[in-house]
Amino acid sequence: MARITGRVQVLVDGNMLLNKAGAKASGIGLSGLPNFELKEVMGDGGIHGFTEEPIVAKLEVTVTDRDDISINDIAAVRENGTVIFRSADSGKAYTMNNATCVRNIEITAGEGETPLIFIGANWIESTY
Repeated sequence: MARITGRVQVLVDGNMLLNKAGAKASGIGLSGLPNFELKEVMGDGGIHGFTEEPIVAKLEVTVTDRDDISINDIAAVRENGTVIFRSADSGKAYTMNNATCVRNIEITAGEGETPLIFIGANWIESTY
């Protein structure tokens, strides 16, 4: 039986983040190419074709802030980061090169919840 992407690990520039459940990679299209959402052009006879709307590659993840994590290092990722979103179980990974942290970082007291967003041009699908 095939394995499902359930638990994930998130790495930024080789450093594994302490991510909480619910990390989301979006803007996934053809591996290694800029992604476009196809919008149909309809006519009386059916679909005439498609237009393309550019979609940014994005990772939304909530991490736990601890004293051994540098929010400054994460915020400094600008057009030069490597972000990896990989299954903890299935051996499948998505890599975003030249990633940028969009900043505007906030930390919630108590559990140290810190939502982060990274964007880039595309995702590259691979197995490990």
